[in-house]
Amino acid sequence: MKHLLLLCLLVISSVTINAQIKKSTVQITKEISKGLPQNDNLTIKFVGPTKQPVKRGVKMIANTDTIYPEISELGIYTDHLEVGTYKLIFSFPYWYDATIEKLKCNKNENIHITVFFNPKDI
Repeated sequence: MKHLLLLCLLVISSVTINAQIKKSTVQITKEISKGLPQNDNLTIKFVGPTKQPVKRGVKMIANTDTIYPEISELGIYTDHLEVGTYKLIFSFPYWYDATIEKLKCNKNENIHITVFFNPKDI
């Protein structure tokens, strides 16, 4: 009986861990720019489930604005963020959304974001 209970707990644990890994994730780095401020202080790299660049089809919501970014062949989008706090949501059909609840942009700050998308179970 104890073996069966232990086996059930292990299976439930592995399912929970597996479910957590499937969500899309975001990595953020910030740096203070020295000298003149740059026009584009936001760089976002989109990476698909196969670790290849995502070149099109991404929908981005910044606070209440919906943006369909023009993405380079390397999966990179650049833009300018004004000083402030933003909620960002990145989505792609059939992949999990990635959300940044509170991104603070300060003066003279360059923000680099990498979005790692993972597929939804169909």
